[in-house]
Amino acid sequence: MTGSEQDRKRIIMAACVGNFLEFYNFMAYAFFAPMIAKAFFPHSSGLAGLFDALITFGAGFFLRPLGAFCVGIYARRHGHQAALMLTFVIMAVGSLLLAATPPTGAIGIIAAFMIVLARMMQGFSDGGEVGPATAMLYDAAPPGKGGIISIMQYVTQILGMLVAVIFGLILSLVLSHDALYDWGWRVPFVIGVAILPFGFWLRRQIPAAHTTHHEPHPFGATLRLLVTPKILLVFALIICGTITNYLRTFGVSYAIAVLHLPPGIAMFAMTIGLICGVTAVIAGMRIANRNPDPMRFVLWVSLIGTPLCMVYYGLSITYPGLWTQIGLNVTIFLSSGLLIAPVWRLLFDAIPDHSRAFIFGLVYAVAVSVFGGLTQPITVLLIARFHDAMVPAWMIGVLTPLSLLAYLGLRHLMKQGHRPSAFSPLPDRAL
Repeated sequence: MTGSEQDRKRIIMAACVGNFLEFYNFMAYAFFAPMIAKAFFPHSSGLAGLFDALITFGAGFFLRPLGAFCVGIYARRHGHQAALMLTFVIMAVGSLLLAATPPTGAIGIIAAFMIVLARMMQGFSDGGEVGPATAMLYDAAPPGKGGIISIMQYVTQILGMLVAVIFGLILSLVLSHDALYDWGWRVPFVIGVAILPFGFWLRRQIPAAHTTHHEPHPFGATLRLLVTPKILLVFALIICGTITNYLRTFGVSYAIAVLHLPPGIAMFAMTIGLICGVTAVIAGMRIANRNPDPMRFVLWVSLIGTPLCMVYYGLSITYPGLWTQIGLNVTIFLSSGLLIAPVWRLLFDAIPDHSRAFIFGLVYAVAVSVFGGLTQPITVLLIARFHDAMVPAWMIGVLTPLSLLAYLGLRHLMKQGHRPSAFSPLPDRAL
């Protein structure tokens, strides 16, 4: 292995470790939301308690744009590595607060405030993390391979969720119901805190050539790029993908609180779905690598996968149980995983090189803060308001044509601009 290849692997690991922990913590919170609701919102019950817990979780999302803006400016001045070390420190403090805060029964209402503070710190760090990490991945890739290599961000998202759900599954199987609700839900967060020193070490090992990356493009001109047609379509794609992603990860809470299934069944089904999702993303990367313009592939997967998802939602409601949950999770994660590489490669290549960290970080943070933070609470409200457990299916059915329109529009603009990396095949060794 050459020195440059070793450096590239170090950069990929260092850039992705924060993303892994972000989605590990996110999935752990989403999975254990019913338990967290009982610990910090004991006066609420059922869907009301779950709504309170998810609103608290959503509080962190609203600081993402501020984190993206502040850390984006910091990265322009001090480099990507310095920015990623800063976000990791803030993430560590927020994670420690989340793991160690006593329940409301022990310290009163201050417990809920501490959980909100922890989520706000995590939200700020998560918002600041995405732009510099993605730009570092893109810049470290060989010429023409940045769009594919950057998709490693999404792969680590799924891996983070998979590890969290495996821990959740093990805990649900070995602990009693009372122990799981009393203290068992804290275990994944403690493990997440224990991983942080390894992440610090990884980021200190980033090769010197990649520790600083100043973006000379004028800041005012960078801001004006945010309202260009390409970036607005990028924003639309991220919005649709964000809502769909948070509907997928709502699966465990949905199975427990809406379908009244045991936590073990919900977490096992999600585990199978996430494994299929990782496999699908890797397959999608190879398909995108071999097909310079995979428009037909994107259309076919969307038009077949979405109706199947809606059918499995209906089966899960009519025949709630392990097999329908497995079918639902496999269908959702398989269809979405296949589309990640073709869609996100186009998305990354559409953003100018000189401002990728700031623009992608800010656009992603705004989309996730507004639509990611509210997707699950609003879904719970709609289910309760209309007494319809099919609400997530109807939402996916609406989002698919909207995302396809945004994809086709961005593809059209990129072809007009003749951006070569978006429509040229890559050698197999790029993967």
